[in-house]
Amino acid sequence: MYRAIKNLIGLILIPFVSCAVFSLYRVGEEFFKAGENGLYLLIGIITYIIIRFGISKLGSSVMEFAEVFYHELIHTVYSIICLKGIKSFFASDERGGEIETSKTNFVIDLSPYFFPIISVLISLIRPIVVKKYYEYLILCAGIGIGLHLSSVFHDLKVEQSDINKNGVLFSFVIIFLLTMIFLGIVFSLLNSGYTSILEFLDDFLKNCRYMLNFFTKKFID
Repeated sequence: MYRAIKNLIGLILIPFVSCAVFSLYRVGEEFFKAGENGLYLLIGIITYIIIRFGISKLGSSVMEFAEVFYHELIHTVYSIICLKGIKSFFASDERGGEIETSKTNFVIDLSPYFFPIISVLISLIRPIVVKKYYEYLILCAGIGIGLHLSSVFHDLKVEQSDINKNGVLFSFVIIFLLTMIFLGIVFSLLNSGYTSILEFLDDFLKNCRYMLNFFTKKFID
């Protein structure tokens, strides 16, 4: 029953995902039009993918361990943000990972799937970095996005209790919605700095208002 209610909420939230996609498209378009930003970002993503699969082909499982550790690290960060006690932390390339907390919620459960922590941290320092190093910063952010995408893809290949216990529909809608928002924040920071985050979020909220007005008029009329 609890998961059914969550999946119903997920269904209701689907239109808001489209609002986030439109806002991400706008900020992404500005980012990719600004010089060679997009090129360096793509090089970073491709670089990680090449390194990841290259090392795996050599028979080493270090990248698998890194991605499991990355997944559990984000669980840990969100547990701290949500003021939940951390009882244990475990990460292994063979047995996966697990973090035990005093209490959890859907944000903690789903955080590794929507929060590209490395790219967010890198983009946060962009406004204080000397301009001639912007390209290297964007390259590193791209590597962080590559790590995040690879980690999520690897996680979704196996059955995940994080997703199942929160309802599949609800989980994927939340993951997609918050992924769009955090990528929009990353692009905003890398392109223009802190103030552009507010512009991106304001654009997202405007899209939500337009969407709500549209559906309200449809149902009322």
